[in-house]
Order: sequence, then C-alpha cells, then structure tokens
Amino acid sequence: MAKKRKNDTRLDPFATAVEGSSLDDLLDQAKIGDVITMPAPSDPLRTITLTCQVIKSADIETTTQVYGQNRREQSLLNEKSVADILPAIKHDKRNLHPALCWQKGAQQWVLSGSRRRKACMLAQADYVVLTSADFNDDDAKALAISSDQYIAPSLWELGKAYNTTKHNLVNQGLKGSYREIAAIEGISHTAVADAIKAFEFIPKSVLSLYPTPNHLGREAAKKLINAIKDNKSAFEQQVCHFSQQSFINDEQSDEKRAILTTQFLTTFGDKANRTEALLENKFIKLQRNIKSGDITIKINNKVLTDKRLEQLKKLLAGYN
Repeated sequence: MAKKRKNDTRLDPFATAVEGSSLDDLLDQAKIGDVITMPAPSDPLRTITLTCQVIKSADIETTTQVYGQNRREQSLLNEKSVADILPAIKHDKRNLHPALCWQKGAQQWVLSGSRRRKACMLAQADYVVLTSADFNDDDAKALAISSDQYIAPSLWELGKAYNTTKHNLVNQGLKGSYREIAAIEGISHTAVADAIKAFEFIPKSVLSLYPTPNHLGREAAKKLINAIKDNKSAFEQQVCHFSQQSFINDEQSDEKRAILTTQFLTTFGDKANRTEALLENKFIKLQRNIKSGDITIKINNKVLTDKRLEQLKKLLAGYN
C-alpha cells in the first residue's frame, strides 16, 4: 500500500481480498465516473456496486447527510476536529480518498467519511464519494464502527452510541447492562460505564467548551460528573461565566486549554479561592489560583536587587 498523506483517511475495515488487492487499494484506484464492486460490509458474500461521483462544494450541505448510525456528533465537528486532513484538502481542492455513501433518491447518506465531508465544507472543496443504493442498515452499522479506527470518537460520543445499544437490548427483552454492551463492543464493562455516564451527565453544551470532544477524557469527565453531582446549580453558573475567562484567548496548546477548562468548571464554592504552591522558600513564593489558573509571585525585597528586577522585567515583557 502506498505511503499515506494527511489527505488520506483510507481504512481496510474488512481486509477482504478483491482481485488480488485490498479494499483500500480498490477504492484508491476509483476515478470520477468509474463503477466498481466491493463486498458488502455486513456480508462478504453480497456485492455492492458503487459509482464514483464528485459533489461540488456548494452542494455538499444540501445533497448529503450523515447517516444516523455514525458515531460522531456532527454538531461538534469544527476546524480543530479535522485539523489533520483540512490543510491537504484545501490544497487538493477535494478529498483524496472517496467517502462511502448510501444513495436514497436524490439524497446521499454518508456512511463513512463524515470528517472528510466537514473538511470539504470548511475548505470549500469538492467532495468525492463512492455511492450505491445497495447498502443496508447492517452495512451502515459496520461502516460506522470501522470508521472509528482512524480517529476514534470521543468518550461522550461513544457513550451516546452505547446508550443506543442499551435501549436496543432492553427492547429485545434483555437488561441492557454494561457487561452485555461490553460483550457486543469487545471492550471492558468499566469503559462502557464511563462512556455512558459521560453522555448521560455531561450536556453537549459543556462538551462544546473543549477544543474538540476528544479533549474530554475519562478522568476529566469523572471530575465534571462529580462537580455536577456536588452542586449542579454552581456548576451551571461556572458554565455561564466560562466565556468571560481570560485563558480562553491565551496562546496555549489545546491540551492546556482543556486542562484549564476542566479546572475552571469544577472549582467553585469553598474551592474557588484555593491556591496551590508551585515554589516556596525563605525568599520566594510562587502560587497558582486553582479556579482561574492565575499565577502570583512574591519576592522578598532583600533578594530583589536592581539587576534581578531588570532581568525579571525583561522576562515578563515577553508574556503578552
């Protein structure tokens, strides 16, 4: 298989040999107008016939929709969520590897490639798809799961999917327990529990405060859930005041911003004015406010010579 570029989100979810080639290689060779066949995602004995088409940038939003089995919360996709493929798609004016769509009348339902769809919309690029009317619901589910291999959905998004599985099991007369879901998903029941709790307790509006949904991991989610359980009203006040916080506009990594976001949302009441000592000795005290993240430096005048003061001023002058 050729070396992958950033604008190349190909997967080989079925590892099925087709004419001596992998599924990925087959899809890679598709050109606009080509008609090709592939094994059905849910049944290798059934054949899907696909046509390679290009959807113009201006038509993507009106002619395509993301199928409901897809585990990504589409309303949370943004430039940061597709940052790994967006620059190359902007350069190429299209997605390199076609998305897979289920054609229903005039509408194209995206089964695999929702991130490519969003990136094409942001880049005002054309959206290349392989489309067929031969797909079914089982194929859509298989593709939704296999697509997770490239960039995994967030804890919250997985919780939403597992919650759907839970209700399906209950409708079948089963308990819908974490262990039953875990057996279907092939993961631990604790991972299922953490994901479902994140989805049930943390509002989507709170998730949107993070750079991307994937920046809210299991430990951060547990802190948010505990804060909500502790004092839901105070937590909601923190959410309301979030947009006023200075750290939002500071130049920093997304990881740092996510840490500060969790810190702010979970620090209220008696905790709000707490500080942690970062450095403390006879002459210097360096503290950080747990709620705001602001740093306070106290230096004993006995050691603060003119030369040291000048050095300190030069150092701090760069923080703007």
